[in-house]
Order: sequence, then C-alpha cells, then structure tokens
Amino acid sequence: MPNQAPELKIATEVAEAEFDRFAAAMDFDLDAKAMDEDDRKAFAATKRTVVRSIEQGHLVVDDSGQPVFTPQLDDKSPITFYEPKGISLLAMEARKKGEDVSKMFASMGNMTKQHPSRFVKMSQRDLRVCMALATLFLS
Repeated sequence: MPNQAPELKIATEVAEAEFDRFAAAMDFDLDAKAMDEDDRKAFAATKRTVVRSIEQGHLVVDDSGQPVFTPQLDDKSPITFYEPKGISLLAMEARKKGEDVSKMFASMGNMTKQHPSRFVKMSQRDLRVCMALATLFLS
C-alpha cells in the first residue's frame, strides 16, 4: 500500500497565520525583496516545513509566540524553542571548524533547554522540523 499523505488537522490559512504570528513575535526580517534567489528558495522550503508541521498538529505557537514542537517518533515530549540569546551562538563556537551538524545541535540544545543528544537520537521527520525552526532563529 502506498504511503498516504498525513492528515491535516489545521487549515493551511490558519497554519500560515500562525507562522506569521511566530515570525512577528520573534521580529524576523522576512522581506523576500531583500533576499537573493538562493535565500528566497531556502526560506520558502524552511517555511513550508514549519507550516506543514503546524497543519499536521505537531507544532503550535504558544501565547508568547514561541514554537512548541511535539515529535512524532521516539521521545514524544514537547520541545519549546525559546528566542535565542548570544549564548546560543557561543554554543556553536565550542565545536571545531567543519562540525556543522554538531554546531547546529549544540545551538538547538541551548535554545530549547534540551541536551543536544536529544537531536542526535531524533528521527529525520522530526529533526527536519527542529532544524527548520533553528534555521529561522539563526538566520
């Protein structure tokens, strides 16, 4: 039997409005006119990942505008992505040059108040959403 598309629990328009509320709360500069073509494509893919997770009901935006993601597999306890502080960037500096994934996990661990090993053990479908959120915060 072929894989079925996941059931959407939230209408696309509502999910996009929630994404916009999150972006506004975190004061993201998402002006596509200021992005080059590669950045526009990367942003569109990142936004789509986040919106899709909201549609499926795995990601919600809390009253403070912070995304709270509930993984589908493995450890299903919710993960809140807090607005990063400078220490989130310093967490990346502790890793060696070229250790980009390690740097990303260290930063995600800092901004979520989770140990980076949580992301190491995470399934790809859940990790993709966490990395998209981290990318938005670090862009």
